[in-house]
Amino acid sequence: MTPTDVSAAKPSARKAARVRRDALAPHEREFASSVIAERVNELLADVRTVALYAPKGSEVETWLIDEHVRAIGGRVVYPRVVDHARELEFHETVPEQLVAGRFGLKEPKLDWRNVVGIVEIQAFIIPGLAFDRRGGRIGWGRGHYDATLAAASSKALRIGIAFDLQLIDAVPRDPHDVDLSHVVTESATYEVRS
Repeated sequence: MTPTDVSAAKPSARKAARVRRDALAPHEREFASSVIAERVNELLADVRTVALYAPKGSEVETWLIDEHVRAIGGRVVYPRVVDHARELEFHETVPEQLVAGRFGLKEPKLDWRNVVGIVEIQAFIIPGLAFDRRGGRIGWGRGHYDATLAAASSKALRIGIAFDLQLIDAVPRDPHDVDLSHVVTESATYEVRS
C-alpha cells in the first residue's frame, strides 16, 4: 500500500469500526469488557506499573484492570495530552480523580509530583478503533500512542484491547505506526511475535 492509499484507508476503517462498536448494547459491552479484563489481568502477573486509559464512549471498560493491578500491589498511571507534544505524559492517580480533558478524554490533573516516566511503565493498555491479529492498530489519528510507545522500554508490554467486532483482516500501516505485543478481545488473546 502506498502512503496515499494508507491515508485514504484509515478514515473509512475508523468510521466503520466506530459504528460497529457503538452499536453494541450496553449489557454486551459490559460483559465483553469484563472478559477482556480477565484476559488482560492474566498478562499482568509480573507487572508492577501499568498505563491504563479512562474509556471514552463505547470503548472497552478498564476499571476491572485498574482494581486488579492495585490489588496485587501495582501502580496504575493514566495518560494526559500535553500541549505541543506527541508523547503522552503519565500520572499515578485513581479513576475518581480524573477530570475532563482534551478530545473528550478523562485525564489526570496537572501535577508534576505524580508524573511517571514512560520508561518506568511495564505495560501499556491501549484503546483504538480497529485492530488486526498481527498487532496493528488504528487510533483516532493524532499519533499520541505511536509516539509514546516508540519512546517506551522495548520490554514493555503493548496490549491493545478491543471487542471482537473491532478486528479487521489487516490494518493499513504508516511507517511511524508501532506494533502491539498483544491484542486482547473477549474471544482470544493474540500474542504478536516480533
